Amino acid sequence: MEIRSYSDTDEKEWVYTKALSYLFSPFFDDMETSKTRFNPEIYKDSIELVAIMEGQIVGILDIGIYNEDASRNYMYYQGDSVAYFTNLAVHPDFQKKGVAKKLFEVARNKLIEKNVEALSIFTRKSDATLELYKKWGAKLICKDYLVVGRPKNQSSVRFQFDKENKKLNLFNIQGEQKASLLNEGHYLVTDEEELENFDIDELIEEYTYLLVI
Repeated sequence: MEIRSYSDTDEKEWVYTKALSYLFSPFFDDMETSKTRFNPEIYKDSIELVAIMEGQIVGILDIGIYNEDASRNYMYYQGDSVAYFTNLAVHPDFQKKGVAKKLFEVARNKLIEKNVEALSIFTRKSDATLELYKKWGAKLICKDYLVVGRPKNQSSVRFQFDKENKKLNLFNIQGEQKASLLNEGHYLVTDEEELENFDIDELIEEYTYLLVI
């Protein structure tokens, strides 16, 4: 396995690798058609790696290193140099072969070289992923819930097709016509007890870990 820095010529394979990996993960909705770029107004540096096996990219890793101002104002850890884990993805056909482990070993050494104090990691529930971050020494510092659905006390929405004007007419539970109504969406919930107040179509548990370098 070869671990090297990302090159602009890798972009197509980078996109494919992330898409295939995330398709079978809790991040199925995080798809990109181009490589993630780091905003120079926020990040002073980055670590961008790819893993090569059998002549193809099978893993990607991106970490952005905040500038001094962003680091000192970062909500989870205030320091002179804080980093954020942006991407970690392994092609489904090459998972459980140590690709992520090797990528992170190289990345961690680079973080040490760059005098980064702490790495923030945001993820969603996946037993294998959570266990991996724990093995790396990361500590859970925050948990929340992403709810796809609607509050139970939210008014129902009724649709009617307006054939003449080729559009939908919307009505609330009282029968009043509205130009727009909140039908369903994503709600960020911080307390587990609050979940009982929702009609939930899908529930995604989100976790933030912190790894002190």
